[in-house]
Amino acid sequence: MRIIPIIAAAALVSACADTREDTVPAMDSTAPALSAIPTLPKVGPAEIDSGPPVKLDTTAAALRLVMNPHPGDQISALQPPFLQTRNGRRLEFRGSAVTKDSLYFVGDVVLPLPADVVTLDGTLTTSYCRAGEKVCRTASRVVSIAR
Repeated sequence: MRIIPIIAAAALVSACADTREDTVPAMDSTAPALSAIPTLPKVGPAEIDSGPPVKLDTTAAALRLVMNPHPGDQISALQPPFLQTRNGRRLEFRGSAVTKDSLYFVGDVVLPLPADVVTLDGTLTTSYCRAGEKVCRTASRVVSIAR
């Protein structure tokens, strides 16, 4: 009785063994490549977008950057604009108020600059939504500020 299970196991193992060579057929270089990633439609030329305009506001007592979005554009309050300086400092813009849902700034969005700043070089990053669009974007640009 013990011999039957042993013979059955040996038959099973020999049936599972593959004696043929595993080879991969060569790909035809003229055949189109298939991809699971869909191709995006091409709709005109790409537009360079550096974000909402920023102006330097100078007074005798203070120096500040003021973000001035186009009418209908909204600047994200969840990801406030910031200036990353070359020496590693991160200076964040602040708004005077936010919308009811706390998603966007209302009114001036400003960055008060330290009084000791003579020149300031870095990258300004802004997350904002254009008027009429349902998708927000992030724009970065290099800035150089001199007093």
